[in-house]
Amino acid sequence: MLSKLGKQTKAITVTGIKYACFKINNLDILLYEVPVKKTLLLIAITIFLAGSSAFAIPDLQLFIADATYDQASDTWVTNSPIFDLYIIGANTVMSNVMVSMALNLPQVEDPNGSVAIGVNGTPYNSWTYGTPNLLPPHGIYPAWYNQFNSGNYGLVGGVGMTIPPSLYNPATQGYLNPCPGHPLGEFKKFTISISGTDYAHFDGFFYFGNNNGNTKIKFAPFSKDAEYSAVPEPATLALFGLGTLGMGIVRKFRK
Repeated sequence: MLSKLGKQTKAITVTGIKYACFKINNLDILLYEVPVKKTLLLIAITIFLAGSSAFAIPDLQLFIADATYDQASDTWVTNSPIFDLYIIGANTVMSNVMVSMALNLPQVEDPNGSVAIGVNGTPYNSWTYGTPNLLPPHGIYPAWYNQFNSGNYGLVGGVGMTIPPSLYNPATQGYLNPCPGHPLGEFKKFTISISGTDYAHFDGFFYFGNNNGNTKIKFAPFSKDAEYSAVPEPATLALFGLGTLGMGIVRKFRK
């Protein structure tokens, strides 16, 4: 039935429902079939203009609601110690996705007993110095860190790229139409509360076995991670400085 409509560009099945993307008169149309009394009802649910950009969405991304994307560090940054952290999976089913939380304290400054990060109300206050197993050293690592299991991720709905120019925001957009350019995935929200430190860095990763029986790691690209910083990032400070300078000039001319 679907094949008679035009050129099919994508076909997917999610929780028993068949989705298909068709290009008809230079339009990308998403349709899905649902069983109705042993028959199939064909429903067109969204139409997109052709030429919508398709991005290579990574398997894992981290995003902070109401945060700022810092171009210098390629990181979502919030200055609030309480925020919603989103873990976004895409393209594949993932099990036991871990989220590491790292502190910018020197090795001699033991944070155990003084720093705690709450995740959905559960406190994490036991810290180890080093780097999570198989995670490539980068940026802040080696560091004092803790980690939590964010769970399993399936293929629930369409997700997007969180960084510019796309700026996909799961907090406000939810799941996207998977046609075109939006791979299937799943996102989860974790409410984070931080005490005892002015900085914490978050990474996402999961382990899997290859054909040789070796354990491998797949992690969120370092340009798609997140952090809390009580002190504004340099780019934010620069913008604040320009704003202050402008206010000073206005006052000077008003005198």
